Amino acid sequence: MLLPNLTKTVLDTITLPVNYDNISQTIKDANGVLICDVRGWGKIQFMDKAEERHDAIGYTIAELLNGLQA
Repeated sequence: MLLPNLTKTVLDTITLPVNYDNISQTIKDANGVLICDVRGWGKIQFMDKAEERHDAIGYTIAELLNGLQA
């Protein structure tokens, strides 16, 4: 499947904009529907500023999703 087809599938599935919630570590769409859990704590928990890194990943994913165009 080519990227434009994947993008169309995403846009047909979620309602933009999405938001990252750093308390629940989840990304939800405009309707409050759970899109994904942001995981990866196993690797970054031993790095400096682990919590900031984890939140940065969540916010970046949300921003990238919000930048999708049909």
